[in-house]
Amino acid sequence: MRRVILCCPVIILTLIFSSFAFASTGGNTGLTGLWEYPAAEMPEDGAGRFGFTYNSPYQYYFLDLAWLPWLEINARFTTFDTISVNEFGHVAPDAEGRRYMDKAIDLKFMLWHSKNPQNWIIPSIAVGVVDMMGTELMKAYYGVATWRVGNFAATLGYGSDRLNGFYGGIEYDVADWLTVKAEYSPLDYAHDKANSYSVMEKLPSQKYNAGIVLKAPWGMQGSVSYQRGDNWAFTISQKIHLSGPLLGDGHKKFNAPGGFRCPNWDDAESQDLLLRIKSGIEKYVRVRDVEMKVEDSDESGRRLLLSYENYGYASHAEAMTRLLIILSSVMPETDSLVLIAKNAGVPIVKAEFPGTLLFDIRARSLREDDSMSSAVFSWASSDIEGPDSHVLASKAEHEFKAMLAYDPRIDQTVGKAYMDRLNIDAVYKGRYTNGWGAQATIRFPINNEVDTSPHTGLWWEPDLNNKIRVQDAAMTYANHLGSSGRAWFFGEGGYLNEEWLGANLWARYYGESGLWWIGARYAALHDRDPWTFAGLTRGKLTYNYGRAFDDEDASPWHHGAWVQAGFHISDLNVDLEADYGRFADDDKGWKFSVTRHWDDTAIGFWYIKTDINAPNKDFTKAGVHMEIPADKWLGTWFGNSSAHIWEQDTNFLSTWMPHSGREGGAVRTPERFISQLRPVSLRKNVAIMLQEYCTYDDKDTEGDKEVSSILEYIFH
Repeated sequence: MRRVILCCPVIILTLIFSSFAFASTGGNTGLTGLWEYPAAEMPEDGAGRFGFTYNSPYQYYFLDLAWLPWLEINARFTTFDTISVNEFGHVAPDAEGRRYMDKAIDLKFMLWHSKNPQNWIIPSIAVGVVDMMGTELMKAYYGVATWRVGNFAATLGYGSDRLNGFYGGIEYDVADWLTVKAEYSPLDYAHDKANSYSVMEKLPSQKYNAGIVLKAPWGMQGSVSYQRGDNWAFTISQKIHLSGPLLGDGHKKFNAPGGFRCPNWDDAESQDLLLRIKSGIEKYVRVRDVEMKVEDSDESGRRLLLSYENYGYASHAEAMTRLLIILSSVMPETDSLVLIAKNAGVPIVKAEFPGTLLFDIRARSLREDDSMSSAVFSWASSDIEGPDSHVLASKAEHEFKAMLAYDPRIDQTVGKAYMDRLNIDAVYKGRYTNGWGAQATIRFPINNEVDTSPHTGLWWEPDLNNKIRVQDAAMTYANHLGSSGRAWFFGEGGYLNEEWLGANLWARYYGESGLWWIGARYAALHDRDPWTFAGLTRGKLTYNYGRAFDDEDASPWHHGAWVQAGFHISDLNVDLEADYGRFADDDKGWKFSVTRHWDDTAIGFWYIKTDINAPNKDFTKAGVHMEIPADKWLGTWFGNSSAHIWEQDTNFLSTWMPHSGREGGAVRTPERFISQLRPVSLRKNVAIMLQEYCTYDDKDTEGDKEVSSILEYIFH
């Protein structure tokens, strides 16, 4: 009888909560799984989490992301309560100073993802590596299978090294706000050592971990668990999504504009129609340099041509989508619409849409045969010309603004592992015509915790001082080479970043849709004086003996030249690039990069190998590149957007060679100028946004960018 009474709550909960969709949860380190061990599950494409775990003697700070539909990347910092580092970076259990911090990257590859929620037979299968770069203190390999039926999941896996053999666990979603997890954990804690010092003072008495995860509707999760038989662990994390507002559900929100639409061309005077379009664009869309022309022919019927330049959005696809939405509201029926997107007054891409698409957008219901599939995106070699074209907006844009800038630095080889500087940037951006532009940034430090002193600080970054400095100030130029629209020249000169004054020249030739390109780059660079407002060094800025100094016996000029090639994987929105040539310090070698885009957001990884390698490594440098628009943090609404994109390159290695693998700075690279506007990229992203606009009322968006697998991708 007691057993029946105890089982009743479980049965009732199962009946009540058996219909809701599960959401993946992270373990101690942030990687999707149980507590100490990963499962064969991961977040939906482009989603992830950042957070903190306290599980004495370990503290984890993590950022987890589904970088591809079948690849989860987890970056983390781990501090150990029992190991300290003194001011000179020496490690010992009894050292007076900060706790030892270790950085790591974990990878998980989904080999197969079971999409049937009621399938007990075929599990999801994943393999992965833990702590693959850096000190590799916790490195291990694993394979794992997870069976999920409704709200219940069972996991069984095997791990090498620290993971120490077979492991398993269960997970049950009691409600949409509560998950229970338990695991068998044979983890080898004796494996955890820093400079031969053990992290665990006493090995665990139990091999079982269990606890609960609480989930808030806005994506925050908190967990409490009892682990190792003698310790309580706590985690708090926040879900993020890179394909929309960062803390949202991955969807941009577009409001439907109101207004009267002319039923046909005969009911609208030409001038009235121009004023209607002009009013709609000024109210709803932040674009400039707008021109319009109407053409009539027996073959194509009535066609409207409209060229413009986006200045208000980090996403060029968003600017074009908003134009399509407002034109669908105010335009009479037409046979076709041509939009020409420009940058710095130079036409880049031409998109021709069937007139039926405007009707579909106005009805907020794309047709089953998808009128977007009839759209043609191609390179544009010229703007709208002719006596019938009408200019609807100004041709120049000057922008002045002040904004916060944050400089974080994390490095375990110096006395203080985490240092930061908070600044206010005064920014000018000039958008001119005929390919010209300008940019200038002056940085005012307002709170500086960065130590740049010799030996104990970041001596290789002397510019992180309290001096008010010019960060960048340069003129830029870009334009076509020839009449095809596929060959380009890019150039810039001035203060390129905090380290260099100089000039960059690029030449590029793109494939028909932008899937591939070949080109070259040349850079002439002069060292800047890091202790002045905008001064230059007399000689070479040299990093040696734990300090930076001006070596007047060496030339301050550097030169670099590279041949380059790139390829775009359209279905994944991934760019591959390879550069070979001479770097700024006369070292020769390769740079490889792979970058995943979510429209205006990008996270990529790069690897440099020249004839000068980092100490104890077989390569020179490796790191991550990030581009995060301001709108990711502020949200996106009509009339309240920003074109600003925060860029950051972070080196994975602490032990690197200061005089190797350096490329020099750049204010506006070809990627920043043209990448989003390649026909293949713009078409894909506009189609995604139009679909989201037409299905904006759907409330259940969790999991619609579902997890895939490598096998599905290969054989799809």
